[in-house]
Amino acid sequence: MKKTMVALSIGALLAVSLAGTATAAENSAPEFAPPAIAGGGGSGYAPPGGGWGPVSQSNTSIFGSPGWTVGYSYTSRSDASPIHASAKHYTNKDGTNPGPEKWSEFGAGTRGQSGPLAWGNALATPAIKFKSINVLGAIVDWNH
Repeated sequence: MKKTMVALSIGALLAVSLAGTATAAENSAPEFAPPAIAGGGGSGYAPPGGGWGPVSQSNTSIFGSPGWTVGYSYTSRSDASPIHASAKHYTNKDGTNPGPEKWSEFGAGTRGQSGPLAWGNALATPAIKFKSINVLGAIVDWNH
């Protein structure tokens, strides 16, 4: 009887121990986290004083087709710094050749959105650049 009780006690301890290990393993498993930027885009910089900042390349590319268009939007991280943007696109929306690259300007505030810009049959990475309209610079988040 004593051996049976010891065996049952050891079995119970082992079961509790294994259950604790499973719970610890489940708790330490990494959780799924969605990407920070849905779709494509990135961050850019509008330098103080009105000059154009560096070109910001998207974190994704677009595999276009005849008739394809793309729209850009941006939001300044500073409510005190209105921004002007210029976005890359192509000139031949409908043909099989996308045509030459073109930059179109849009926006004049802390937020802006372009209309649909021709992309066409281009396999390329969207890009955008920013300039501040006043003496303050700003970090700008954008997407396409």
